[in-house]
Amino acid sequence: MERTLSLDKTLTPVLFIAYQFPPRGGPGVHRSVNFVRYLSQYGFNPIVLTVRKEDYKNADEQTDESLLATIPENIRVIRTKSYQPLTFINRMNQLRIFRLFWYFLYPIFWERTARWPFKVTKIAEEEIKANNIPIVYTSSGPFSTLFLGRRLKRRQNVCWVADLRDPFTDAYAWHFPSKLHWLLARRVEKRILAKADIIIVNTPEVKKLFLQRGIGTENRIQVITNGY
Repeated sequence: MERTLSLDKTLTPVLFIAYQFPPRGGPGVHRSVNFVRYLSQYGFNPIVLTVRKEDYKNADEQTDESLLATIPENIRVIRTKSYQPLTFINRMNQLRIFRLFWYFLYPIFWERTARWPFKVTKIAEEEIKANNIPIVYTSSGPFSTLFLGRRLKRRQNVCWVADLRDPFTDAYAWHFPSKLHWLLARRVEKRILAKADIIIVNTPEVKKLFLQRGIGTENRIQVITNGY
């Protein structure tokens, strides 16, 4: 259920897009929830756009109900369907042909969350218009969230801040169907991040890596390390 709250007019509203958010568990949610907790101290009022609680469970994703208590009560949280094609993926796995779809329909199946940014664009745009939101923040992964940030910047002329908890094509744990798919993703990654007004990374090493690759400039890439 969405919280219906009035916004503090003295603070700048920010549409805070975080697919992974409590009660989703795991290390990825802590950075987002603590940003939300402390942004008001810096003059910003985050409105969170995330996924329904039951959808995390239906996707067998790690959950931790205790993390819900860490979300300040005055924060508005908008929850949507995840739009993961779980039934289709399970069926393809049963038939042992999912990797075939993964290979030939990449990047449609690059992440199970790939449809979410496009399905929730209208909801995000309505929120931006209703509250005159000038800033959109996206937390990645999932990396498909970057497409939502890019779409909203282009369609609503907002400032887009892209926070990457981990790099995408440089991440050692990320798998691609082939070297060609990796090169394609690498090209898309560079092009889409070039549209972000600010890129936030969590280590100086990642900033150095992005600068070497020509992703952003010294001033556009900011480092905010994990921990609080």
